[in-house]
Amino acid sequence: MEDNILLHLAIIIFFSKILGAISRKFKFPPVIGMLFLGVVLGPTFLHFIEPGEVINWIAEIGVLFLLFEAGLETNLKQIKTDSKQALLPAIGGIVLPFALGFFLTYIIDKNLVQSLIVGVIFTATSVSVSVMTLMDIGKLKGIEGRCIVNAAIIDDIVGILLLTFIFGTFAGSAESGSTIILSTGKIILFFVITTLFGMFILKPFFLNLKKILLDNVVVALAIAIVLLYSWFAERTGLAAITGAYFAGLFLGQTHHKHTVQIGISQIGKSFFVDVFFVNIGLAFNLFSIEAHPVFLLLFVILAILGKLVGSGLGARLTKFDQIRSIRIGSGMIPRGEVALIVANMALERNYINTGILSGTIIMVIVTAITTPLLIKFAFTKLRMKTF
Repeated sequence: MEDNILLHLAIIIFFSKILGAISRKFKFPPVIGMLFLGVVLGPTFLHFIEPGEVINWIAEIGVLFLLFEAGLETNLKQIKTDSKQALLPAIGGIVLPFALGFFLTYIIDKNLVQSLIVGVIFTATSVSVSVMTLMDIGKLKGIEGRCIVNAAIIDDIVGILLLTFIFGTFAGSAESGSTIILSTGKIILFFVITTLFGMFILKPFFLNLKKILLDNVVVALAIAIVLLYSWFAERTGLAAITGAYFAGLFLGQTHHKHTVQIGISQIGKSFFVDVFFVNIGLAFNLFSIEAHPVFLLLFVILAILGKLVGSGLGARLTKFDQIRSIRIGSGMIPRGEVALIVANMALERNYINTGILSGTIIMVIVTAITTPLLIKFAFTKLRMKTF
């Protein structure tokens, strides 16, 4: 075991909870506090903890739990019901940010894979910031709030699928036509096998746990399914998080959803997930950022404008008036867990450089701060003349 690893983990868990609570008090997502803790403990300031094999392993399990829970929370029936209002804002919040992120990066370094990854990072939406703000002003259940939540879920699903395709396509060392065809075949094989397994084996199995006297171990079995799906995703050249997400998606359709959700949330968020976000901060050195300041500034500005304009335009095409469209666009701006997960995994695979991870961390922090201000302004200062 690494030297002082028990002390390091104790410090990470203790202070991540305290800083997470402080972040919530100031209406920011807890992830901001965890990133800040990692930055302070890492090479930027104290240089007290270095991410080693044990911390990296715990962080990897944490991200699987995080995506599994996201899959559990994806309400397919609700998305289908509200898709008419949320679809175009979601599409606008994918297409324009992806294009801006891709071209910004490609113009600078001409790296196709890195540019595609940045495009995916730009598409992610962390709805937690918007939800907290909308709850604070009593507008979450309004038409704009429902549209923001459902559009954000669609954006994250598409983002994960895009990441799956990119990782699967560029997993091989060569980029020949045969390699791309083989990789595409693996992606299709993964979706076919996991879907069939989920529908005909997984769902019936979990629906009948009480009959086979396994009802009391449902959370443990769910964890086994997460690891199994994640392993299979990696074996087919995809990201493990894709498997974890789809495991959550299928288990979320059973009546054990609530039990699994509570258990996974308690296990994951009490330890593993916190370590994941702190670990990202540990890898971030504020004083040795490779990216040019102008690039970082454009990175953040285009990420904000991409969602504001893209989702806002989609809302206008859905027949929302101008004020409601601005509100929806503002609510789609924040980035968080999914953007950090994509950047971190891409860096581990050497698909992006550390400058992109730095830009992503800065973008997450800036959007978390600016979004509540923009939403409150849009709801309190802008008045509707229609609807």
